[in-house]
Amino acid sequence: MLLSVLLLFSVTLILNGSISSAATVNQTNISTFDASVGGNVLANSAIKNDIPRTSLSNQIFQMTKHGSVILKFGNGHGPKLLISVGIHGNEPQANIAAMKYLEYIKDKKFKGTIYIIPFDIPKDTALNTRYYEGLDPNRIANKKGSPSWKIVQFAKKNGINYLIDVHSGGGVGKNGFIYHNAVSTKNEKKWISYIVSKTRSSKGVDKADNPGMIRIASHNYGINSITLETERDTTPLISAAEAEFKMILAATKYLGFP
Repeated sequence: MLLSVLLLFSVTLILNGSISSAATVNQTNISTFDASVGGNVLANSAIKNDIPRTSLSNQIFQMTKHGSVILKFGNGHGPKLLISVGIHGNEPQANIAAMKYLEYIKDKKFKGTIYIIPFDIPKDTALNTRYYEGLDPNRIANKKGSPSWKIVQFAKKNGINYLIDVHSGGGVGKNGFIYHNAVSTKNEKKWISYIVSKTRSSKGVDKADNPGMIRIASHNYGINSITLETERDTTPLISAAEAEFKMILAATKYLGFP
């Protein structure tokens, strides 16, 4: 019995890409990723009122007070995927969809590895703000030490093959939108086509593409990277989150995950 308890709360935490300490729920490692961005995400009314509330989510909510959290699923033998969620703190549709996906996948066994950061910058989510210290955090992934830079560097150091950057925004349609790189890899193109076929979402290049975006910076390291975006302004929050969940589900199924 003592051994089971020790295994359940075994300590192996990823902190800014380094090993430190963590908790384990079933076969899921839950770790503090970036201790500099902690905040109470439940201070955001959209998160508090509409996000799934379970023992897992409650643990995440407590941990995010002290930093962003990363979860690791799978057995490691296969593709490696990183899902980065809510780099903009005023896009709760993305966070809600990701937390729903966590509940969907948490007890499943599969080949490969999925890492999920459900709240990239918890203190910005708490404030419901797009900006991090006065800057757009999705324009500084090429700035050493920034929250988005740490996410991209983690992907690079840990051999991530695929990256999904999850957002919500205006004018993207009720079924969602997939932004891809101006010069996409064959894998990115096939991946996007599959998601579109399963979700009836749209696709295109973002005119605001910037080297400091998580998707662009990851792609420049040879990581297959896409941005999923759901409608924030003209669709009810829960409907938009459900559309986002469907896109995440299709994107992961393409890679052979449940």
